[in-house]
Amino acid sequence: MARQGEEKRARTAAPTPQSSPPDTSVARIEEMEKAEGIVTWRAIGIACALMPILALWVVQAELIWYSGHSTAISLFFHVTFVVFLIALVNLAVENRWPEAALTPGELMTIYMMLAIAGTFCSHDLIQVMIPMLGFPNYFANPQNNWEVVVLQYIPSWAILGGDQEALNGLAVGNASLYRWNVLLAWAAPLAFWFVFLMALMGALLTINIFFRQHWTEREKLSFPVIQIPMMLATGLRELLRSRLFWIAFCLVGLIDINNGFQYFYPNLPEIPIVRAFTFREYFVERPWNAISTTEINLYPFVIGLTYFMPTDLAFSCWFFYIFFRLQLVLAASLGIHDLPGFPFIHEQAAGGYMALGLLAIWLSRRHFLGVVRRILGLPDGADDSREPMGYRMTLAVFVCCSAVLVIQGCLLGAAWHLMVIFFLIFFLYSIAIARMRAELGPPAHDLHALGPDVLIHNAAGTHNLGHHNIAAFTMFFWFNRAYRSHFSAHSMEGFKLAQVNRILARSIMKAMMIAVVAGSLAAIWAVLHALYVHGYSGRMAGDAFASETWNKMAAWITFPQKPRFAATSATGIGLAFALFLGALRMRFTWWLWHPVGYATATSWSMDKLWFCIFAGWLLKALITRYGGARLYREAMPFFVGLVLGEFTVGSLWMIYGSIANTQVYHFWG
Repeated sequence: MARQGEEKRARTAAPTPQSSPPDTSVARIEEMEKAEGIVTWRAIGIACALMPILALWVVQAELIWYSGHSTAISLFFHVTFVVFLIALVNLAVENRWPEAALTPGELMTIYMMLAIAGTFCSHDLIQVMIPMLGFPNYFANPQNNWEVVVLQYIPSWAILGGDQEALNGLAVGNASLYRWNVLLAWAAPLAFWFVFLMALMGALLTINIFFRQHWTEREKLSFPVIQIPMMLATGLRELLRSRLFWIAFCLVGLIDINNGFQYFYPNLPEIPIVRAFTFREYFVERPWNAISTTEINLYPFVIGLTYFMPTDLAFSCWFFYIFFRLQLVLAASLGIHDLPGFPFIHEQAAGGYMALGLLAIWLSRRHFLGVVRRILGLPDGADDSREPMGYRMTLAVFVCCSAVLVIQGCLLGAAWHLMVIFFLIFFLYSIAIARMRAELGPPAHDLHALGPDVLIHNAAGTHNLGHHNIAAFTMFFWFNRAYRSHFSAHSMEGFKLAQVNRILARSIMKAMMIAVVAGSLAAIWAVLHALYVHGYSGRMAGDAFASETWNKMAAWITFPQKPRFAATSATGIGLAFALFLGALRMRFTWWLWHPVGYATATSWSMDKLWFCIFAGWLLKALITRYGGARLYREAMPFFVGLVLGEFTVGSLWMIYGSIANTQVYHFWG
């Protein structure tokens, strides 16, 4: 009833399209700013000041010492830890100087901006891009023949070129980034890719604007991933008074403290959390050795995050993980050797991701009909007066950004029609990830090594694509290796935070745009600075997966492949099966098997998390079954404590490792 009352008041306050002045009028904007909050410059300033520090912290931990993987899960623990600290300090300020304390909206703005900035310094974006740009010229030699099979197809201005000091410093370290010749060597490639990155973020942001109103205001999706940050901003005082919270916080914290010291002093006893049990020693004979890599981990924070997921999704995640494991066992028992990769479980997952994107569009079809009518100026169009931009402007920005992406792909040597196909698939993936995070909030999602480039290679064959197309796809590896820290998900969650805190959508988008620019620049600086100090040759993270992409390109050009019909068929089967699961869920409310579980069950992340999700699902199912909604609410602080306890102690170990320049215990990964 409260929601209905809010909707009624919103409809009453919003003028009809026929009587309202143009959306861009100053009077209209000022009227909405009075009715709703705006993002303060204080919050923006705090977030921007923290971005370079957090970027360097994450890069040191993830790339240099490989001792933490904050950006490999849905809820960045380094951002959550910092917001937790800010919220604690804010409580003290509120007690002493109430007028100077940050509001919940400001805390959520800081979280949103830091999360968006975290996507740029993540394990799957600029951490991969910078080493990749310097790798081919440094490692080309007569043995690998890269001068012929790689470098001749790559424009010299798109990668780090002939300045040997810049190349050596990046790879070996013990050098200075802040030399004129080094900065000049990076100017051309970074300028090209920065324009590309801004166009990519602009396209993804405009896509989210088209979905924003339907997902946040009409469907009122729950956005489980941001529930804990919202509790830090709005209910921290009550949370700190909970005995269950402190029991879980201290229990998990002591476990990670013990295991952290045990990493340095192996004689100490270890509490088994990471790889608590492995099946390698037990599954040694066919066909069970096909799943010998299966392991059981007991990450407390995953159990805590699972508590906020819908029960049916948690069930689907571990169910489909076992489903795919059994596929591998069946394939091994049948002795199928002439189809490398069979039963193509990862290709099936790629089809599942595309199906999720299509389902998201289908569920929003009525809203999109109103959007189209609004763009065409027809009556009964969707109201865009509360949107970050009018729908016409949003469409224009999307078209311009997409055109820039295609043109830059063509400058790299690719055919324009392949670029169009590439980005259509990529945008479909992006919609799927944003939707699954908005509706169901899985703890992680990645889809390793199955970006649009791989799907196109499977369908057409590297023999038919041509060397320049292969080279262009290779240059896109840095934002398609995996999708664990995707901008679309974090920016859509930012729109939801704005809607919950009654912040003007136009205002929150300005903060997002500042976060995109400042966060990307901070990430580029942090990666360059860290690598010129430490280098990446021989480090735990190796070359940040740069060799993975260039060796693959050399192999595809040297040994052309025909179309992989079986792998492409598996993608089609996965797409059809996920659509089938989605249709059944829309038809029958009791249907438990969710297509998100099918799409995410084959990933590297699910290999690590499946048993934790099972444990969290079982606990939540028992609590809700025998205690109802009351016990569910009463138990919530305990599961928040599991998350914050591990995030806090784990972040402190990461900080120590970065300061001491050493690898430390990492509770996740």
